Amino acid sequence: MAINVKNAFVGSPAIDGGVLFRAPLGTALPTDSTTAIDRDVWEDHGAVSEDGVSVVQDRSTSDIKAYGGDTFITVQDNYDEQIEITLLEDDNDAVLRSAFGEAFVEKTEATSAEGTKRTIYHTSQPLPISSFVVHSVYGDKTKRYVIERGQVVSVGDTVDVHSDVTKKTLTIKTYKPADEALKGGNVVEYRNDGEANAGAGTDPENP
Repeated sequence: MAINVKNAFVGSPAIDGGVLFRAPLGTALPTDSTTAIDRDVWEDHGAVSEDGVSVVQDRSTSDIKAYGGDTFITVQDNYDEQIEITLLEDDNDAVLRSAFGEAFVEKTEATSAEGTKRTIYHTSQPLPISSFVVHSVYGDKTKRYVIERGQVVSVGDTVDVHSDVTKKTLTIKTYKPADEALKGGNVVEYRNDGEANAGAGTDPENP
């Protein structure tokens, strides 16, 4: 098979900058990679670091040994999948709510006398299970990871330093979905190569 550079994907944010989105569990999920995301429902987490998005799959296996010591069969005893992403907008409300929990981020809008105030409580409460979407583009190509049930299980170290922006690195653990239409996919990946087939549907015998 000949090499085809058009098969490559070099991820980047869409022109509006949206990459990571979160919504309450039960929100209707996207079913393709091109339909616009409703930002009244899905919270946009803003700019993402140059490290992009990591989708980490882990299949743990065990070898079953036969008499004599040879491996008889290898069985899978665990499957985990998680998303790792570093966010650059430390004052983005969606970032704060995902990192600390909805109930633990309080905001007072700016007045004529002073700026916007936020109070953030660092607590031991587990973060909620939510739905997530991760969206990337490459030219006309689009790629979208949809997670029906995900949970932020780790927030990286917060470093305030004069030589860099304050970042939040989130690890989002994914779980098996409740919706049978998702075929058990912890993550469902939608792609569109952006190349319409101009000849499609013109032959009545091959629509």
